[in-house]
Amino acid sequence: MALGLMLAGCGTTPGVQTVVDDRIAGHALLVQIEASTSESGAWGPYAHPVAGGEEGAEALAGRLDGLLGELAYARPKGKKVHPLMEVEDRQRLAAALAEGLSAAAPDERVRFVLSITDDAHTPWMTPTKRLTRGVAFVDLEGRFHLAFDLVDDRVAPDELDSPDPTLRAQSWVRLLTETGELEGRGEDGARRLWVAWPLIAPSSSAPPQAPEPEPEPETLSQPNASKLELLDELLRDGVIDREEYERRRARLVDPSPSPSETSE
Repeated sequence: MALGLMLAGCGTTPGVQTVVDDRIAGHALLVQIEASTSESGAWGPYAHPVAGGEEGAEALAGRLDGLLGELAYARPKGKKVHPLMEVEDRQRLAAALAEGLSAAAPDERVRFVLSITDDAHTPWMTPTKRLTRGVAFVDLEGRFHLAFDLVDDRVAPDELDSPDPTLRAQSWVRLLTETGELEGRGEDGARRLWVAWPLIAPSSSAPPQAPEPEPEPETLSQPNASKLELLDELLRDGVIDREEYERRRARLVDPSPSPSETSE
């Protein structure tokens, strides 16, 4: 199955630019910039291009790699937590996303798909490829967004469609993240696997934002309470140790930045 078909025929669609299309030992990665073709209106505007020059893209890739490293997932009925992807795949994707975001225009976003050939399957019953697919962009508030419609899923070619991942997801996994903001269901009730992190200073063209009220000192917000439950699960499953658990828990209970964070 051609990778281009996984991205809604992006290889032949006008307004699409391929950033990366390579295969390494059964791990195939395709990353493309796509122009706005939404029937409901133009996407964005986004804060693209994000960084200029090779040095800026390299620094951005390092930052994105760190954010991708925060993501994990679990199957709906399973207790085991998995990293989003292998380290080598994560680093390749981060570099390709950085390149795409550095070249994309304000009305363009970046699509990606990682396909891994896996022989550890039941012949004639399950597909040999595991797919992770979605879109990435940076909004005018400086937040980096990742929205997935597939997360390490075995999907037969004839079962694939090409939804907008910001509207709904095909995967039924639970997406877990340490510091990102998880987006819930869409307005129509569809499930979404969508997460965002602060990344860059807001664009000057963004409308001024009203200051958010400070959280009550002894009361966790609903998102942080959910993240704390996921953090407890990571500790129980042995994904993190007690020291890492306490560090992350402190950040949820007291969201004020540490001196090291404010000096960056």
